[in-house]
Amino acid sequence: MGKVRLENFRAAIEDVNRKAIPGAIAELGVWRGGGMMLAAGINQESHIKRKLFLFDAFENVKNYGNHGEFLNVDENMVRTGFRTFGLLDEYVHFEVGLFVDTVPKWKQNEEIAVLRVDGNFYDSYQDAMYFLYESVPVDGIVIFDDVLSHLEVKKFWKEFSSEQDIGAAELVNIDKHGAWFRKPKAVSLDWRFFKAYHDSNSNQEVKGCPQFLVEKTGNQCHESWFV
Repeated sequence: MGKVRLENFRAAIEDVNRKAIPGAIAELGVWRGGGMMLAAGINQESHIKRKLFLFDAFENVKNYGNHGEFLNVDENMVRTGFRTFGLLDEYVHFEVGLFVDTVPKWKQNEEIAVLRVDGNFYDSYQDAMYFLYESVPVDGIVIFDDVLSHLEVKKFWKEFSSEQDIGAAELVNIDKHGAWFRKPKAVSLDWRFFKAYHDSNSNQEVKGCPQFLVEKTGNQCHESWFV
């Protein structure tokens, strides 16, 4: 994550604690777990206790190509890291699998005070934001790890922020990679803009509009599903 982005993550957690913003801390793409170990440490020190959700495939993701082996970290390795520092407690929850499989199961009554996404791909960010953004309360914080350095992530943000009229046109830069924003208003997302898979979920065999979108859009899926 790097020191600057790690300091940003800590500042975000301490900010929502000061302001008593309700909800969990969730990171999508945890790699070796360092960021969420920091979050767990803050949680133990604070009188405010939050659930901590670690979303990750915890396996070699083929779409990363030559970087796949380097980025492949086993769940047990991350758990061992938590145990080493005495941080694996009842607040820590592992959500194992690709985002496309795990985030749709998120309970909508579970709020997320800080949502940190490190997914590298358009599809990954789309899964994260469409399924989880409505669970972030107003004044909650959303952090994108790689929106400034990954063109597909930058493209997703540009499309999502304009199509959904979320009221957050500008991101606050963290370093040359990451940026963040504070949720300005509650929104009901329009799923008709949810695009067909093309990068991280490209191995999903979907022909035409998937059933979950049929249900959410009244069978008015984005045109990209029919190309």
